[in-house]
Amino acid sequence: MTYVEAFVKVDKQGRMVLPKDVRKALGIEDEAEVVCRVVGNKVILERFSIESIQKAFADLEEIAPSLEVDTVEVEGEDKYVDSEYALRKIGLRGVS
Repeated sequence: MTYVEAFVKVDKQGRMVLPKDVRKALGIEDEAEVVCRVVGNKVILERFSIESIQKAFADLEEIAPSLEVDTVEVEGEDKYVDSEYALRKIGLRGVS
């Protein structure tokens, strides 16, 4: 893992220049696109790549699993744990 720390100024238009050491650590040459993410109070910059997008989606799936799940019809008191029932209650599915 590479560790590079740099202090940069942000101008009135919100621009900043990535120092040479930072660009080198990210493998950024010439003109390039970066992915900018805010996580809490941190800004994360990554060199744009298909791999970084796939990683972002994998991270998202861990945080918010898909709503498309296998369901079974449940009757009685246990209906409150049925995912289809829950999705209807919060308005994500139509009433059947």
